[in-house]
Amino acid sequence: MEQLQKIDSLGLTDKYYDLCSEYPLRVGSPIEKMPSREVLKAADGRVGIQKLKGPGTCYEVQDVPDSILLRFIVQSRTRVETHLEVRGLKLEHVSSFATLCLAAREAAGKERPAPPYPRPEAHSLSELIEVFTKLRDLALEIERCAQ
Repeated sequence: MEQLQKIDSLGLTDKYYDLCSEYPLRVGSPIEKMPSREVLKAADGRVGIQKLKGPGTCYEVQDVPDSILLRFIVQSRTRVETHLEVRGLKLEHVSSFATLCLAAREAAGKERPAPPYPRPEAHSLSELIEVFTKLRDLALEIERCAQ
């Protein structure tokens, strides 16, 4: 509970919700094709990611400490879902930025956002890499809170 309150008090939940507001759902807007080899090429030098094998579009972040497991799952070609594990963060049923931020807001006694589990949407390669970079940086800040 204390860790959640600390995450919120440091403004980390606001950073996630601001990112979701910066890259909102945009129904009907054009979507640039983003094949994985182009994503990896665009990410080179900005955020270290590796495409995971198997169906779907899932990338694992490589340039974070071993105490962080961060994966990006691109759903419906635009929505960036996350899988986040931070060693030292002792929370049950928290496995993404969306669930972590909601739990932190509730622990701080704040209202739930609407929608309660927002996710950033990227419609271009440059937007996708920007979202990946900001989420990686936010994971690093959260990891510092857990220490």
